[in-house]
Formats: sequence, structure tokens, C-alpha cells
Amino acid sequence: MPAVPLRAAIAALLACGCVGGVPRAQCAIDADCGAASFCAQAACIEGTRNCPKLAPTFASIDENLLQVSCGSNEINCHSSNSAAVEGGPSFAGHPYGVLVNAPAANRFGTARGLTLVKPGDPDNSFLLTKLRLTSTNDPQFGSGQPATAPGSTCADSLAVIEQWITLGAPDD
Repeated sequence: MPAVPLRAAIAALLACGCVGGVPRAQCAIDADCGAASFCAQAACIEGTRNCPKLAPTFASIDENLLQVSCGSNEINCHSSNSAAVEGGPSFAGHPYGVLVNAPAANRFGTARGLTLVKPGDPDNSFLLTKLRLTSTNDPQFGSGQPATAPGSTCADSLAVIEQWITLGAPDD
């Protein structure tokens, strides 16, 4: 194949977003997504697994953190059919109702009367408490989250979640 048509074919592939034969919106492994993204559930997500790029909206937090990092679409952690949930909420489907103004079970801690997401009040939102904990066995609040790496969610992602809660935790 002459060099000009080969270059044109490569340029066309790059223009349509194909890298390694995979459209940018789809992936099989992290390398399919490029250096600034990772692959989860066949989709490229901006950021890293511990620091996904989030917007202060429920849709962004749900799609890029809860549905990916919390295992809601996998057989672990916060999926509807997981034994690992152990009293925590299932994030399957549209989990807004199980998070916002919802009571926290806190089976492994002594604190009671907690709310998972208290609109306008990030300091009293148990979701942020759990994500900020670095201990696997806090007597008051139980294990930090994610359970496999407590406290590993980056400060930037936590700040966006806090901002969303401060804005009233709208279902947007």
C-alpha cells in the first residue's frame, strides 16, 4: 500500500477515535483508554480508579464512582446480590433514594442515628465519613471505604462529593 493512502487510513482511524481497534467509548483494558483514563465495565472513565474525574452532580458521582469503584455492577461490595454488602446500601440501579436522607446501618460501629447523605451538611453525611476513614476497624464508624483500601479515594474526588452535598445533594 502506498504511503499516502496508508497515512490517510491511519488518520481516519484516529479521527474516529479508534485506538488499538477499540472505540474510545469502549474498552477491554486500561491501555485502551489512554494515559488519563481507565477502563471499567467496557467504558473509558477519566481519571484513575482511586481518583475518577467527577462533577458535583449525582449523575457524575454515580456513573464514575459508585457504579465503578463500589462494585455495584459486579458481584462484590455494593451490588444487590452481594453477601459483602453486610448491611450497607446496594448501589444497583439508581441509588439516589438509598443514599440521600437515608439512615445508615453502621453495623460495625457504635455511632447511631447517622444519615448516609444529609443534603447541605457534608460534615454529618456518613458517606463522606466512610470514604475518609483510613482504618479497617474504627470503633465508632466501622471500616473505612472502599473496604479493600480504606481511605484511598483521592482528595479531589472527596471534595467534589462534599461540594455536591453542600449544594443540597440534588438528583441531577
